[in-house]
Amino acid sequence: MLNEEPHFSLQAEPQGTRWEAIAADLRVDIVQGVFPPGSRLPNEAALAERFQVNRHTLRHAMQSLAREGFVQVRHGSGTFVRELVLDYALQRRTRMSENLAEAGEQGRRELLSHSEGLAGSLWANRLRLSPRAPVLQMSTRALVRGRPVSLCSAAYPLPRLGAMAQAFARLGSITAALAELGVTDYTRERSVISSRLPNQQEADALARPVTQPVLVVDYCNVDAAGVPVEAGRTLFAADAVQLTVGPDGWERS
Repeated sequence: MLNEEPHFSLQAEPQGTRWEAIAADLRVDIVQGVFPPGSRLPNEAALAERFQVNRHTLRHAMQSLAREGFVQVRHGSGTFVRELVLDYALQRRTRMSENLAEAGEQGRRELLSHSEGLAGSLWANRLRLSPRAPVLQMSTRALVRGRPVSLCSAAYPLPRLGAMAQAFARLGSITAALAELGVTDYTRERSVISSRLPNQQEADALARPVTQPVLVVDYCNVDAAGVPVEAGRTLFAADAVQLTVGPDGWERS
């Protein structure tokens, strides 16, 4: 059914060499909160004992994590998990890539699921469609430094944007996918911000406990003619994202 919650899962990608495997294990520990942001990792001796490797191999793994932005080495103090707090601006032209660039970060978005169905009460009003009009629903997840920071469930009118899932899966960008399908520009018609606790499925997908709130943004984007092309709901991990609201070009402090 169209309005069912997507199924999320977290899997570590297999790695080749020993130090890559160690980096992958530590990366999963960081993403899942075993080592939370700001915490100090165990010292080299303890980690070498845990993984049964020499310190040279371990240092390769730590250097990899540092390059990826997961950890910061403070000489004389140890290795610490980097804090991740993104200043995410909700503006007339809201773009995730631009928000990440402003924060000096890079991220990626992945397609979790997609299906076709009826707009129903969930999407009809936002897209200005009949409840029985067909739409494509896509669920995506955004990751920064390998950590999930947001989940999004969005709907697109059919048949106009029927190839949206395929375009997004290939390009990894909502903006680029819309442009390929003829929507060369779009603007945010409205954003409604709230907060709540996640359900277990949402918490698992965000790699956070169910006791940690999420920020919820319900939104609608329209094309240059003012016709809705996307309606969605994004859940942001509240410990990683700070939402700011202002006009285009507004400088965030």
